[in-house]
Amino acid sequence: MTQINKQKLLELITEIAPGRATAEHESNDNDKFLKNFLPIPDYRFALEPNTLLILGGRGVGKTELFRLLSITSGREALVQSLGIRSLADLNKTSWIAGFGRTGQTDKKLPASDVVERQMNQANKIEWRSFWVGLMLGRLLQQEDFKFKEFLVEQIQSETSKILKDELPLLSIWQPIVYRDFESLNFALDKLDEKLKETDEWLFVTYDELDRLIPSYKDLANPIRELLAFWLERWRRWERIRPKIFLRTDLFRDEFLSFPDASKLKAHQVTLEWKHSWLYQLLVKRLANSGLEMTEYLQNIPNLIVKNETDLGWTAILDEKLYEELIERMIGKYMGANAKKGITYRWISNHLQDAGGRIAPRSFLKLFVLAAHRQMQQLPLDEPNTTLLQSSNLQGALMDTSNDRIRELQEEYPWLESLKMSLDSLKAPMQKEIFLDRVKSTAWSIEKQPPVTSPEEILQYLLQLGIVENRSDGRINIPEIYLYGFNVKRKGGLKRPQ
Repeated sequence: MTQINKQKLLELITEIAPGRATAEHESNDNDKFLKNFLPIPDYRFALEPNTLLILGGRGVGKTELFRLLSITSGREALVQSLGIRSLADLNKTSWIAGFGRTGQTDKKLPASDVVERQMNQANKIEWRSFWVGLMLGRLLQQEDFKFKEFLVEQIQSETSKILKDELPLLSIWQPIVYRDFESLNFALDKLDEKLKETDEWLFVTYDELDRLIPSYKDLANPIRELLAFWLERWRRWERIRPKIFLRTDLFRDEFLSFPDASKLKAHQVTLEWKHSWLYQLLVKRLANSGLEMTEYLQNIPNLIVKNETDLGWTAILDEKLYEELIERMIGKYMGANAKKGITYRWISNHLQDAGGRIAPRSFLKLFVLAAHRQMQQLPLDEPNTTLLQSSNLQGALMDTSNDRIRELQEEYPWLESLKMSLDSLKAPMQKEIFLDRVKSTAWSIEKQPPVTSPEEILQYLLQLGIVENRSDGRINIPEIYLYGFNVKRKGGLKRPQ
């Protein structure tokens, strides 16, 4: 057996998910970003011209797909890898980021506190003028947009200059767009006609809408008007189409109710990852992390192949090969025998939420955190191929759970108070006990839950997959959330030293 450098391999594992796998920490280097990106089959539905809305929970990969669509070579690689035929020739399409960052930093949009101040009491048309102004500004900023000069001809020169050069200055351009709302909409009508005449398409993408303004409760109006605007324009325009990436919980009926909202269901997809795709993502990122890791993976025949596009190395979709890799990296069992769990199954079983869903972010983070723990226990000079000990994987699960709760608290600040109320409970628990803890929670004035009664809060948590109803009526908390809430479980994991 060839001697391997375990220290180097562990270092490479820690680098497969920058910033603990958050999208905003992905590399600004497009080449590196593409090598980390895995095109899953469901992405083909997101690219359909008639798909308006792409839903998904936190950490499911919405922002990565949004960013990919802003990169010409990324779009080409995606279409080629998935064999997409329903999309128009990419040479006949233009893509513009209507809202959201396409890299770690982006100062071309108004800051969230600026939007909150300027649009504090905005009515329906004011919000729609906001979205029209942003779209026009982004189009005018994009130097390679084929119809930029045509669009400029349709707009007053002073207005087009302000939108292009002063888009972050919302207080300057929003009143102008509101005043000229009719003529600017007419300019977009003319653009749509031009696109149709030349057999071209324009796709406008939106992401990070939850960061539009700081206040969660005030997000409903702008998001509702964005969706309503595009639903109305859907029947008016033939060649201008949106791709709106939105957190699943922000699409609740009671949050975004508006006329014709039900019609969105015919134009939406939900991003969810099969467990095999998660392993494929892991192997792909490992394969592209460094030469030493590539050679380590090549010891399993047919596991990885060189992609002909800019996506670099990719993994063959074969669960038997993934199981072989996990056995090689960690061991077949989580202990001395199968009673402690088969490692390959243990990983997915302990990372999934109440709906059986696993966020790619949490999946990658488990291995990164396990590698960090392992490196603290060097030297690893045993003559074998094992890189991670099962005890460090168990410890990493607890760390991943803590991180997952911290992430959720960014989106749902009221979970901070709920966490204190659930502290030291034992799961599964009687429903009455859970509801009593919720009822006794002292909610922060600034961090109120979106619903009021304990039963409604329970239903909200069930919808998010944070808790689940057992068949015996008890409430259970999946392990991906269990440790982050500091809830106990009989026979559960003991934190490794």
